[in-house]
Amino acid sequence: MGRRAMDHAVAAASQTDRVKVQVDRPASRDAEVLPEDMDPKAVGAVQILSVLQRQGRLIDFLEEDLSRYEDAQIGAAVRSIHESCKAALAECVHLETVMAQEEGSMVTVPSGFDPASVRLTGNVSGDPPFRGVLRHRGWRIRKVSLPTFTAQVGKERIVAPAEVEIVGEE
Repeated sequence: MGRRAMDHAVAAASQTDRVKVQVDRPASRDAEVLPEDMDPKAVGAVQILSVLQRQGRLIDFLEEDLSRYEDAQIGAAVRSIHESCKAALAECVHLETVMAQEEGSMVTVPSGFDPASVRLTGNVSGDPPFRGVLRHRGWRIRKVSLPTFTAQVGKERIVAPAEVEIVGEE
C-alpha cells in the first residue's frame, strides 16, 4: 500500500467529503484486443481485481506491512477500504447466500445435497441427511456485471496503473 497510500486511507476515513478528480483519457484503437498470451478465462479475474483496487485500494491494503501502524490507524483505514470494496463488489457481482439460516443455528443437510454448495466438517460419518451447526452460510453468484475489458495490447497484466499527481512547478 505504501506509507503514503495508508496515510491517505487514514485521512480519507476522517474526511468523507474529500473528492478525488480523475481525468479519463480516450482508449487507444487497440483497446478491445486481447493479447495473444492472455488466457480469456483470466480476463474476469483481472477485471474484478482492477475494480477492487481502483475503488477500494484493496491490493495496496493487502500488500502493506501493517506492523508499522497502530490498531486505531488500521481500524480507521479498514472502515474506508471495506466500504469502498463492498460497493465495488456489489456493482460487479450480485451474490446471495447458499443457506438462508443464521450462522450458529442447527441445520439439516438432506440426501442428494450438492457437495460444491455445502462442505461438511467435524465428525462426518454415515449417509445423509446430516444434522449440524451452520458455521458459514456460503456465497453463490447470481449475476456478474463486469466492465468492458479495455487493457491495451501488451499491458494486460496491469491491474492498476501507477498514479502520478501533477503538481505546480516549484
